[in-house]
Amino acid sequence: MKKKLVALLCVGALALSLTACTEKSDQAAAEAETQDTTEAADASDAPEETDTQGTEDVQESSGGTKQIAYLTPGLDLPFWRYLANGIENEVIDSGMDATVQVYDSNNSSEIQLQNAQDAIAKQVDMIIISPTDSSSCPAVLAMAEDAEIPVVIADIGTDSGKYDAFIVTPNAEGSQELGEYVLQYMKDNGIAGTAAQITGSLARNNIKARYEGFNAALEKFNVELADYTQMSQFTRAEAEGFTQDLMTTYGDLGVVFVHMDEPTLGAVKAVQNADKGDSVIVCGFDGTPETVQEIEAGRLLAAAIQQPALMGKLAVQAASQIFNGETPEEQIDVPTLLVTAENCGDEEVVKQLQENVFPESKAK
Repeated sequence: MKKKLVALLCVGALALSLTACTEKSDQAAAEAETQDTTEAADASDAPEETDTQGTEDVQESSGGTKQIAYLTPGLDLPFWRYLANGIENEVIDSGMDATVQVYDSNNSSEIQLQNAQDAIAKQVDMIIISPTDSSSCPAVLAMAEDAEIPVVIADIGTDSGKYDAFIVTPNAEGSQELGEYVLQYMKDNGIAGTAAQITGSLARNNIKARYEGFNAALEKFNVELADYTQMSQFTRAEAEGFTQDLMTTYGDLGVVFVHMDEPTLGAVKAVQNADKGDSVIVCGFDGTPETVQEIEAGRLLAAAIQQPALMGKLAVQAASQIFNGETPEEQIDVPTLLVTAENCGDEEVVKQLQENVFPESKAK
């Protein structure tokens, strides 16, 4: 993903001027004329090598190709890899004269700040950022503003600061829609019990919105939120352990809502290992191809799946508007896809999943 593409042309012209002394004999003048002609011919054979060297020099100095830096929280999570794919694919599909460098922040605000400093030192033309958390993003935005580099935020959001466009999932709406579907299913099938959430960091605006959206569904169906716990590693193993603890602590646990794709699969594993698949419902936010497979198999009831590749595509389109001197919309909403056992085989759902959720990268 860390590729550099440079393309500018420069033609160097070499002028040769040769003079002949008028006081020479006719024979010497003829020899001089012959030598001039030969040298001129030799020079005309050389442009290919000379032009190539000239092109390299100008590519480094003129900066005609736009440089886009994508600062991602952590490429260990599939969601961010798919968003990066969306960015790279749209640059290729649109024919934009640009290169993309993806910076992995390893889920660290400090590393993301260092990545931003590196990108700014390289004088990139655009920063697309998915913040590690909303409270650390303003520092990156301030540095970019000082360097007069435009910024597009792709997901999560910021507590403050100046940016040019914000590509965002309506997280509260997505998690509430999911919650209402799951709770209606439980009601229809005689499954009772309290609820629990396994969340991301509540320092992220998007996570707070998911938490509140699901709670709104619980309130509507008069179901109690027994507990919630915040992840730090965002892995299957972490969520599996949390789910085991929740089932042990709350004997009446009826549903677990997990905020991220990989941890959701860990929660599914814990419930299946405890042989409670009929009494404890698991639902999730985000998704991978394996998430859809678990839904098809009936081990995961449903997921509110974001469209990361579409978010990346829209971020590049906003960047293109900025490069062209236009003003993009300040906020662009990208809704979730509610994927269930009932609709996961539908042609339109399958198409959206392939194109907008987890496509392959065309840059590889």
